[in-house]
Amino acid sequence: DEIEGEGPKIEDEEDRKEAQTKLAATAPGFDFKVEAKKVSINYQNLSEALVNYYLMDIELLFSRNPFVQQHSGHFSYIQPNETGTVKLPKGKTTFAFDLPKKFHNRNVMVEIQSAGIKKSQPYFSNSIGLQVIENYGQVRVTHQKTGKPLSGVYVKVYARMKNGRARFYKDGYTDLRGRFDFTSLNTNVIDQVRRFSVLVLSETDGAVVREANPPKM
Repeated sequence: DEIEGEGPKIEDEEDRKEAQTKLAATAPGFDFKVEAKKVSINYQNLSEALVNYYLMDIELLFSRNPFVQQHSGHFSYIQPNETGTVKLPKGKTTFAFDLPKKFHNRNVMVEIQSAGIKKSQPYFSNSIGLQVIENYGQVRVTHQKTGKPLSGVYVKVYARMKNGRARFYKDGYTDLRGRFDFTSLNTNVIDQVRRFSVLVLSETDGAVVREANPPKM
């Protein structure tokens, strides 16, 4: 006999897990990533998906929300720059397709919708190699393929203060060595900084955003 106060029988728990597993296997769902100019979808119980592409103004988005790199909410009320439908092969769980050529060298938010589910991922077109040297409060910007320093590249910095607020901190351009000091100011405001967010924006080589801790004093 079952003793009062004991939990559910092991058999009941196993049955519940089995039922949950079967239900999960029949539910539609997907996830995806965008990299190397391709969109790759992992899916189950779906036959097609709607794909929306939104061109991004990286500097504007960064300035509005420098510490959140997933900007999908910004696009919920504007028209996509392009829309398409992809057929998802039956009997498979993965499908990949090329990012449209017009977006290869642009910064674009890719949004996929299917079965009432909506997900988005940003695609940053860049050939920037970025090194963040936190202890010295510097970034070093190079070309990803050649390793050569990139001078004259715009850098914009925001700070998350210890009171929780985000504020513009400084901006400027990389020097001949591809370096930019993202912490030095003529004030002691750095004492109140909890974390930095740094945008590196090149007209020819794309954009990168990185977060960094202030140097240890």
